[in-house]
Amino acid sequence: MYNANLANRAARQAESGHVWEEQLTNAQGTIEVVEYSTFRVRATGATTVTIDGILAMTMSSGEIAIFNAGKGNPTDTKQTVSITIGGAAAFVQVARSQDRQS
Repeated sequence: MYNANLANRAARQAESGHVWEEQLTNAQGTIEVVEYSTFRVRATGATTVTIDGILAMTMSSGEIAIFNAGKGNPTDTKQTVSITIGGAAAFVQVARSQDRQS
């Protein structure tokens, strides 16, 4: 079975193929995303990105990275993955996984 997290079912990630929705604006904190969500982080300083308690990346000011949340913690029963921004603030956008309701 093929698993995709893109609305268009593309196998490869491309920043131009996503509709982004900003979840954190120049802030630190934790957001919950659907499993296998794609998200983008733009750091404002020495920022850490943690995915369900595992350090994914330490970023420098102005650095931009695109992540996939994956399945998250396999021992957890929740249906979402926790993304935590620490250290310095960041701008975090999550790719919309399906069309919004009208």
